[in-house]
Amino acid sequence: MYTQISYKKFFWINILVVITLALNLRAPITSIGPMVEHIQEYYNINSTLAGMLTTLPLIAFGLISFFVAYFSQIKALFFALILIVFGEVIRSYGGTIGLFSGVFLIGAGIAIANVLLPSFVKEKFSKNTYKIMGLYGSIIGLSSIAGVALSLPLLNFFDVPQAMFFWAILALIALIFYFPHLKNKRLLRPKKKNINKVNIFLNLTAWKVTIVMGLQSFLSYSLFAWLSVMISEKGFGIDFGSNVLLLSQIIGMPVAFLLPIILGKLRSRAKSFAIVMLGFLYFLSFMMIFLFKVKAILFLAAIFLGFASSGVFTISLLFIAIKSSNSIIAAKLSAMSQGIGYLIAAQSPWIIGMLHDNFRNFTSGFIMLIIVAIILNIFVFLAYKAPVIK
Repeated sequence: MYTQISYKKFFWINILVVITLALNLRAPITSIGPMVEHIQEYYNINSTLAGMLTTLPLIAFGLISFFVAYFSQIKALFFALILIVFGEVIRSYGGTIGLFSGVFLIGAGIAIANVLLPSFVKEKFSKNTYKIMGLYGSIIGLSSIAGVALSLPLLNFFDVPQAMFFWAILALIALIFYFPHLKNKRLLRPKKKNINKVNIFLNLTAWKVTIVMGLQSFLSYSLFAWLSVMISEKGFGIDFGSNVLLLSQIIGMPVAFLLPIILGKLRSRAKSFAIVMLGFLYFLSFMMIFLFKVKAILFLAAIFLGFASSGVFTISLLFIAIKSSNSIIAAKLSAMSQGIGYLIAAQSPWIIGMLHDNFRNFTSGFIMLIIVAIILNIFVFLAYKAPVIK
């Protein structure tokens, strides 16, 4: 009886760790997009520098991710939350220099959690990987939604720095639920030796998963940074643009939760079809937003975009878990795919900002996103067919 009660207790503690940590992985970044024009005005920066507010966290994702797997999981996740809180303070109250250095620190904290949470799930929920990864993906979607939905309303009550600092609350809540993992001097324990000697960088499956992670992140963070403004410049205003982005995130949340469960029950051919269709919806939604100025069509495009962005992101996370034969390989694959992947993604916000500064429109940016969506569709299918890493 004691053993069963203890198991249930730690099961729910670990669930709360996954949920509260995942809530911090998008909102501090997605909240920037809708309020980017207010930030530009408050700090007197141009579109290229504004794009760097999304690019810098992604650079941090890439640089930090390579090293995360070498550190103790318990220590690293605690340090991640400390970095996020400290970064929120610096970003909000450190002036223009603090604005950029703070988002880098936030990105570093998120990077650590990004890498280790899939490995955490693989280790703690080995018999429920599909379900917990679905929960994880849906909470990340909720974090994205919260960032977009609350960004502009917060400006009705606070100035720009205070509105940005609001998101530190999520990290403080996560710290509270993480404290049980710090008992019994766990922070002082040495990391267990890694007995798996697989060189992940020489594995073809790992590279396919990495390219999927990079290209889907490239598209996602382009949208977080600029979709509200892209829609606004069609003549609808920033509020409507934010609503389109918000709708895509709302649609994406149930997709992230249900998709892994559905894929786990489908036969191989049906899985392949579902995966290819999700990639195609990325291409279709970009074409609709690019070509049309009708509100109904833009909302329909947002629905397709929600299925595509959340679906492909969830699949890329799922690949890390199901293409790894154990938690050690999962940590290595997570570090590689997110390290290289987010360095790829980091290029999108500032490139789109630069193209907009040079051409005074988003036409060239849309063309770039459409091409990337086509390439992504190909690699999602290739990664799905790739063998498990042993």
